[in-house]
Amino acid sequence: MDEQSATTEGQSLGTRIVNIFSSPSEAFEGIVTMESKTSLWLVPMVVAILLAVVFSFVITSNETLKGQIVDMQAKRMQQMVDEGKITQEQADRQQEAMESMGALFVVFGSIGAIVVICLLYFGGTLVLWLIGKFAMKAAHGYSTYLAMYGLASWIAVLGSVVSMLMMVRLGSMYATPSLALAVYPDYDPLNQMHFLYSKLELFSLWETVVIGIGLSKLTGKPTGVGIGYSFGVLILITLISYLFSFGL
Repeated sequence: MDEQSATTEGQSLGTRIVNIFSSPSEAFEGIVTMESKTSLWLVPMVVAILLAVVFSFVITSNETLKGQIVDMQAKRMQQMVDEGKITQEQADRQQEAMESMGALFVVFGSIGAIVVICLLYFGGTLVLWLIGKFAMKAAHGYSTYLAMYGLASWIAVLGSVVSMLMMVRLGSMYATPSLALAVYPDYDPLNQMHFLYSKLELFSLWETVVIGIGLSKLTGKPTGVGIGYSFGVLILITLISYLFSFGL
């Protein structure tokens, strides 16, 4: 191992976090040969989970934000009633349960967030590993891709903090750093275009670019190739989310 490789592999976690924002390519240096990569993904995942718990508590404590979630749930229930998927009685019961959850909202919201975060980390890494192995012909193990994803996810962590602050400051669940800001006073969660606007989110796009840089760094392929595959995954996830939300 030459001197430069030893230096990059020996970066502290703090240095890598700084680099992921300022110089992503350097942040990924040396992770392939690191003996232990656990901290690179476990620390950001734990931080993301803690933020999700705090977020659930903030929403519960803020009557405006909580009311918007209840209203959104009511609209979805009414839509299902109109489509004949559930009865009005079933919708009323679910709505009453939602309104009376109180502290349980934090519990169930936190549990749901933990499940989603784990799926994103481990499922997202699986997709990246498959791309690296079969499309980009790289022989690195799953743990290497998990470390790469974990480093890139610090951008999503920052995005979560910014989104939470914006929602509280502007008093809207839909006030996120995305194109949805253009319609956020009148944002309709059942409007398909509004949904797509919300997916054009600054930090998500930024993270996607950084993941693409990481893919290229691990596989030795051109940066554009890695970014292309990364955006392909983002588009696929958005499409699945769209189909799930609107049942098309």
